[in-house]
Amino acid sequence: MYRLSLVMIVRNEARCIERCLASVRSHVDEIIIIDTGSTDDTVEICKKFTPHVSHYAWTDDFSAARNLSLAQSSGDWNIVIDADEWLTEGFDYLRNLRSLTPDFVATIRQESTFGEEAKLRKSSTKISRILPRGVFYGGRIHEQPIHALTVRDSPIVFAHDGYENVKNALKMGRNEALLRIELTQRPEDAYLNYQLGKDLAVQKRFPEAVVYFERAIQQCPLTNGWRHDLVIRLLIAYKVVKRFDAALDLIASEEDRFLESPDFYFVSGDIFLDMSLSMPEHAATLMPMIESSFLTCRRIGERPDLPGAVHGAGSFLAAHNLYAFYSAIGDADKAANFLQLSVLEQS
Repeated sequence: MYRLSLVMIVRNEARCIERCLASVRSHVDEIIIIDTGSTDDTVEICKKFTPHVSHYAWTDDFSAARNLSLAQSSGDWNIVIDADEWLTEGFDYLRNLRSLTPDFVATIRQESTFGEEAKLRKSSTKISRILPRGVFYGGRIHEQPIHALTVRDSPIVFAHDGYENVKNALKMGRNEALLRIELTQRPEDAYLNYQLGKDLAVQKRFPEAVVYFERAIQQCPLTNGWRHDLVIRLLIAYKVVKRFDAALDLIASEEDRFLESPDFYFVSGDIFLDMSLSMPEHAATLMPMIESSFLTCRRIGERPDLPGAVHGAGSFLAAHNLYAFYSAIGDADKAANFLQLSVLEQS
């Protein structure tokens, strides 16, 4: 039997750390926690779950802190979790890791809520978080495990509420500063540019976000898993800053890669809709494109396996937009049908 450890780094997480640890505690052999300078009750709460709580002087380097937690682990397998996450699915798989040879890395699916508290949405992405002994991290921020092992998907799901607006605001300045430091050393790094674009977009600094998303997409290999999320985010940024020509070019160049992405067609439909409002002289051409985009979303259905996929893009969100579309053109029967679907599918 192999040994399974939970490893994590924390700082001022009294809001959520107990929820996180309670969700995992009974499924692992040990819990290793590195505190990087909490001034609230985080450490005291952690000590209720494990004696293995150490302190680390923060050096603006997430990999350094994560690697310290991994170095202190006695596990053959290490599962990495953040305090604003909690385990919701895959309990049996987690326990059964003890019988699997630790010669691969496995992903978990992170289900994130984001936006305003009164109108939260959900997105999902896969992240490599199940690591065999000997795998460590690289990167000052948005750190990644460094290895040449096979990567397998696991059925483990972590819920995550750290992207909700009130909670996310605390991270914004810190993340931007660290990303800019990293980019001075690797200015052409696609992943760093993508992450800084994301951070700026969350801050609603869309003209700046476009710059970094465009740099990222120029360097991003076509086969990179997170290219899907990058394309969607760049299209959203183009929409906000009303660079419609650039958006149309990106839609045309990427569509063949994302024929089964409801998110791609959802944002495309949103762009066509904004174009019709901004340029009413082209509305007759754009109206069928709007309708087709949202109907395609529903034909595809939900795709939570795609990086950054937003829950509802293939179901109730598309139905709501079709309700609005058919209401606007006076087709009351279709409008009523899609309104009913949007309500039923969201409940």
